[in-house]
Formats: sequence, C-alpha cells, structure tokens
Amino acid sequence: MLLLLTTTLFSLAGAAVIQSPTVKSEDCSISATRYFISFGDSYSQTGFNISGTHPSAANPLGNPDLPGWTASGGLDWVGFMVTEYNTSLLLSYNLAYGGATTDADLVTPYAPTVLSFEDQVNEFTASLASKPDWAPWTAETTLIGVWIGVNDVGNSFYLSNATEVIDAVVTRYFELLQPLYDAGAREFVLLSVPPTDKSPLMLENNDTSETQLRGAIKLYNDLLGRHLDNFKSRNSGVEARIVDTSVPFNQAIDNPTKYGAPNSTCYNADGTSCLWFNDYHPGVAIQNLVAKAVAQAVGAPWFATT
Repeated sequence: MLLLLTTTLFSLAGAAVIQSPTVKSEDCSISATRYFISFGDSYSQTGFNISGTHPSAANPLGNPDLPGWTASGGLDWVGFMVTEYNTSLLLSYNLAYGGATTDADLVTPYAPTVLSFEDQVNEFTASLASKPDWAPWTAETTLIGVWIGVNDVGNSFYLSNATEVIDAVVTRYFELLQPLYDAGAREFVLLSVPPTDKSPLMLENNDTSETQLRGAIKLYNDLLGRHLDNFKSRNSGVEARIVDTSVPFNQAIDNPTKYGAPNSTCYNADGTSCLWFNDYHPGVAIQNLVAKAVAQAVGAPWFATT
C-alpha cells in the first residue's frame, strides 16, 4: 500500500496554539534589531499575514500570537529561532504556507489555494523587497531561511520520472532565491529535506516505496548542495549554509524517551508527549532540535550556539 501526502493534510484551521512563551530579547533597540525572513511549508508555518500586525519585541512573529498557527503543537523552529536562540531582537517575517511545494506547475499541492514557494517569493517582492519603513532590513541585518521540499519529494517520489521532477524542482528553487539576492539579501540558511521515511505515515508503506522515498530524499539533498555552490559562484557576497535536518530528526528518533516520548512512532496533537504532532509532522522536541541545529550552523552574531 502506498500512502501519499493527501492522506494527512494539515490546514491552518486545525493548528494548535499553546500559551505564549517568554520572548528573549537582550537588546530591543532599533540598532540591535535583526530580521528573519523565512519561506517553506507546514514544517515552518506560523500563520503570519503580511497585512496584519507587524513583528515587534512583544511578539516577534507579528501575528498571530506566539507560538503561532503551527503544525507542531507549539513552537516550531521559526518560533524557537526568534524566542530562544536569538542574541538580540530578531523579528520574523515568515511567509511559509502549509502544503507548499516549490512551484505548483512542477509538483501540484493538495489544494489550489496553497501558496507555493514561488507565491511566497512573489509576496516578498510585493511587500518586503522595497525595505518598507516598518521592516527596514539590510543585507547586514537580515537572514533568509528556507525549508521547502518535503511536499515536492512526498508528492513525486513514486513517479516514474521522479528524478526529472526533483531535478526541475531544485533548479526552480534556486531561480526563486535570485529575487531575494537581487533585493539585497546576502545571508541564507537552507534546510534539507528530513528523513520523512521515518514518519509514522510513511512507515506504513511497503519496502519498495520506502526505498524509493529514501532515494528521492537523497537526490533532492544532493542537488541542493550542488546548486548552492553554483548560486554562490554566480552571486558575490553570499553567505549560505545548508542544515542537514536528518541529524536533529535522528537524534530524537534514535532516543525517543530522552525527549518525553514512549517510542519513535507515536503521535499526539499536544506536540510534547510524542515525537510527532500527527503522522507526518514533527512535534515540539524535534522542531527545537532543528532550531538548535540552525543556530549552530549560522552562529554569531545571530544566534547563541551553546
């Protein structure tokens, strides 16, 4: 039996909200303010609306209230970056959207209303690229974060032309980074596709499907590295790194009891009593480990690494 992502759709309306965590901000002056502009899918979504309340020291997500509308049961990695690992005030402009693929013309999302990475970049171009007075970001004060690909791989790994599709997707991914660079962004952190083959949903597939999925994940992540090298060679001044998300995922999956879970496959919408929020989305512990890995990869002056 082959289980596809359409069997475990996640909508913003079904997201969980818990009590707001305390925001850590050692220096809330304008001069110390930094900006984290992020793109992605449900692994990154916080439900931010660019037309709503802007991020501030009181709520670095802007809207909704912390921890946002997430698919983790609490904070996701974006929320952790701006409340736990930041070394100064870090404002989040998170354009990630649940269900997103890179380009809907290459891999169709579960619904036509889903905002792809392409749509999210268009939103950035229309709202943030001009550096408005409510978000006066600069190359020196801004970090771009991208965690996309879970749905591209999950909705294509079983296709006879999966290799060609994934190659086209990653090519498009880096085409979409170009407008960000052209607008002035120079600091990037890109997150790899995690080992979703170890999610409760995908573990129900047969061995052949699991092998296909693992191969597709490896292909995507290999291409990510190659394309990043090319992107950096074409664009001067880029500081970019890739975070291997398999490390934090496996850290929890290999030792679930250390993170409050009875085993590596249970899921619970509270986000904390199991490693998984549902059968395909990681809970708070894994999201925190991902955030810690990002903080360590990017380092100072953005994040504390200890």
